[in-house]
Amino acid sequence: MMHKSYRSGEYGFTLIELMIGLLIGLIVLSGATYIFLITVKSSRDVMYSARLNQELAAAVSIIAGDMRRAGAWRQVAGNSSPYSDIGMDFKVVSGANCVLYNYDADGSGAIGTTEYHGVRLLNSVLELKSSGTDMSNCTSGQWDPITDDNFMTITEATFLDQSVCTVITSTTSSAACPAAVGTDEVRSVRELDFTISAEVKNDTSWKKTVQESVRIRNDFYAH
Repeated sequence: MMHKSYRSGEYGFTLIELMIGLLIGLIVLSGATYIFLITVKSSRDVMYSARLNQELAAAVSIIAGDMRRAGAWRQVAGNSSPYSDIGMDFKVVSGANCVLYNYDADGSGAIGTTEYHGVRLLNSVLELKSSGTDMSNCTSGQWDPITDDNFMTITEATFLDQSVCTVITSTTSSAACPAAVGTDEVRSVRELDFTISAEVKNDTSWKKTVQESVRIRNDFYAH
């Protein structure tokens, strides 16, 4: 009786099969990597856009809200207004990317050192003045940053005084306000337009510009 013996076969991958498998794996890995990078970039872009909008909106809100109080004053018995001349409570400093103002926050009838305020652009950062002693310049006093220079760069901050002045006792209305009140009745309706532009520090392709018009609530009126 004859017996057939079978030799167990050993199977494996040929070199060509291995190369094809590696190629397919690389294609799949490349596709997955591309999708991952696109997702990361999209998430980063959404974050940049949202944060840039949020940071600028917060800065504009701080500036506009504080600036509207310029000239606020509650008369105390025996005290006259601390604002005896035009420009003593609100003024745009020409060429300095700066606006200065003050208000009698505590109702004392005088302007204290913590009641002098202002906004300026310095070294690509917006700063708010929290204290000082006068309205003569945009350098003295305590200035604090209100924008984060680690995230964004302020490329522009311009302030334009759009106030309209009427000298009531003169025949010509909307005339330029005098430096001092004098004997004429003067009413100045104050309004400020400002423009702020910023870009993301790590990706300057992300830019935004906001424009705001602020109506100062306290008209200057004197006679």
